[in-house]
Amino acid sequence: MPPAFIDVQRKLVDALMRMPVIDDFAGRSSLLQGLPPAPLVRSAAVARLDLNNIVSGLQQMGRLTDQGGARPVIVVVDNALAYLPPQSEIAQALNEAKRELVQFYGGEYQPQLPPAPAETLEALIFGQQRDTRLQFSFVEQARRAARSVTRLTVPRLFDGLPDGVTYGTGWLIAPGVVITNHHVIDARDKQQGEPDADPADFQAQAQQVEAWFDHTQEIGGNPLKCTGARLLDSDKTLDYTIIELTEASKVADRPPLRLIRQAPVLARGSRMNLVQHAKGGPLQYAIRNNFFVRTGETPDSLLYQTDTEQGASGSPVCDDRWQVVGLHRASREVAPETVPQEVIGGQPVEVKMLNEATAIHAVLNHLPNDLRARIWQQQPTGVSATGVSATIVSTTG
Repeated sequence: MPPAFIDVQRKLVDALMRMPVIDDFAGRSSLLQGLPPAPLVRSAAVARLDLNNIVSGLQQMGRLTDQGGARPVIVVVDNALAYLPPQSEIAQALNEAKRELVQFYGGEYQPQLPPAPAETLEALIFGQQRDTRLQFSFVEQARRAARSVTRLTVPRLFDGLPDGVTYGTGWLIAPGVVITNHHVIDARDKQQGEPDADPADFQAQAQQVEAWFDHTQEIGGNPLKCTGARLLDSDKTLDYTIIELTEASKVADRPPLRLIRQAPVLARGSRMNLVQHAKGGPLQYAIRNNFFVRTGETPDSLLYQTDTEQGASGSPVCDDRWQVVGLHRASREVAPETVPQEVIGGQPVEVKMLNEATAIHAVLNHLPNDLRARIWQQQPTGVSATGVSATIVSTTG
């Protein structure tokens, strides 16, 4: 006998209440992503009441005929699962509630769509739920973003004496002000066991940075070069450094990249677009096989499948509106079972590496008040306060 809906609702709400930051109204609202507007009675103050009202209200909507007959309550469960590691206890509880929902609905919550008529000439391959087309403005915004991304050449100094250079990527976070990784300016090879640069060398390396804008081809190009900088702020834990270019007037016509003010809601599969100078070479975009997977060990860490190489450290990680959501910093090895796997050339390929960024809102929250205010005051007009949405549902990986 199928379970009564009230029993399934109780189990579902109990599981949802265990999710991080579910006490936040915006966090709960993110569970409605992809659903049409509905006249729900919401409670901003009481999380459990709000969730019960959401589930009860969506249950009365029936099927979503424009989404293949999906049940709205099932969509809420799938949205919640997108934020959680698959093997977590909360995910298991939600999957159990989902199984009971399917049983309650008699297995009909998403019937197979009828085949398209033979004469159909065009189709959205994955339907409205995953339309991968982009407006032309995406390309225009990508070109504009590239003008504010720079290749950094950092001298390696040991007790003030030069010993080669390293390369990284940076971008304008305010007029004439560049952000990159702490480890880019530190310019030490950790794989070879080199210790951190001492404070005097770190300061001198920041001051002697050379930034190349418009470095789009290796030979015959005409990059705009800015030499020298002043260190404004740096943090090893969040892995960021902010410098002000000595020759800032050269890039006065280049606006800073647009930032989100709060942590975005990023569902698994959200696009993560990077502009980078891999290996110190010409500028490259990573805008194709580029998917958010999950947060890392803390909500301040974003993990994604977007191709990078050494030298891409410090790249902006952007959403599809070219708003910065993160500061690319590294790659890390992960358990294959926690990562979407790939098939290339008809053969399965084990994916066990993800790239990682520090969430930009975490960097902004860490800055001294005067520097943070300066950055926000000089943001381009029309900047979004929240990016994709208002709050990220934090999980650990």
